[in-house]
Amino acid sequence: MDGTLGKSHTLELGGGPVRPMRRWSLCRMGGTLPSATALWRSRILVRRGGGRSYSYDASRGTATTNGSGKPAEPDDARRPGARAGVMGDHLIVLHSAVRACAGYSRHDAPSVLLDGSSIARDTEHGRAITAQLTRRHGTLEEAIDAAVFALGAAGLSKSIHRQARAACEDYFYSRLDLTPSHKLGGRGEIVETLERMPEPMYRALEEVVGFVVDGEYEDLRAASGNRLRVEDLCRRVEDDCPESLVLPPREIYQVEAIAKSDDPDLPGWAYFLDLWTENGPARLHIEGELEESGEQFKATLNDILP
Repeated sequence: MDGTLGKSHTLELGGGPVRPMRRWSLCRMGGTLPSATALWRSRILVRRGGGRSYSYDASRGTATTNGSGKPAEPDDARRPGARAGVMGDHLIVLHSAVRACAGYSRHDAPSVLLDGSSIARDTEHGRAITAQLTRRHGTLEEAIDAAVFALGAAGLSKSIHRQARAACEDYFYSRLDLTPSHKLGGRGEIVETLERMPEPMYRALEEVVGFVVDGEYEDLRAASGNRLRVEDLCRRVEDDCPESLVLPPREIYQVEAIAKSDDPDLPGWAYFLDLWTENGPARLHIEGELEESGEQFKATLNDILP
């Protein structure tokens, strides 16, 4: 189906740590997300998983999602036979490459749903990230080229390549008013005006971060519910993006890193947290979920990504 999104993949104009079967809202927004009808009228692409809808507001953007210049019809983003929890939200352009760009927000940046975790090289998501890490990211143009190359390595259709490129160019060049020659490589800065996340959430996440910093891959595997393999975790941290990681300062654990589920049947929180070096944010970040248990929280690790 040239020029349209198929049933297997849905391109959306907003990213973030969203998993199928749940709908998340940013805590800084307050309240819940609008209905699917309201989202559609705002030209926001809505993904559907397990009968539930979720989206991030990208109504300020002008990128289109099919060859006709109109938004793609919302459809089931899950591949037939796929199980909940085996698909990942892939920010099309590497977060670590562009996070220092003026105006950038991972919640608004284009993303696509891919099969599997990014650290497993035999998955769709893993093939994309593995290929993307081999390409140059010195300029914004190179980063977008690398992103499209990665989607090809993952096996996505050429029509999705074109749509992804159009969405990325619209977001970075039109919406953020950046140029293709814009130099990348900055680490980004802490926005100290944001509210810190609650102490119980901080303690749960600090434990997972500590496992990464200390190279405790068996503990990380356990934190993933035994879904992530030790050898994949080790390769991502030590080979794909090797850096001397340290425990980050308390002030980086901000409310911006978490999003609350709007699904009453599947309560919880998602997190997206940069790892840290002595010089600031590392190339890698962790994604997963936080589940409340009494006065404490338990953190589940879903992925480690650049």
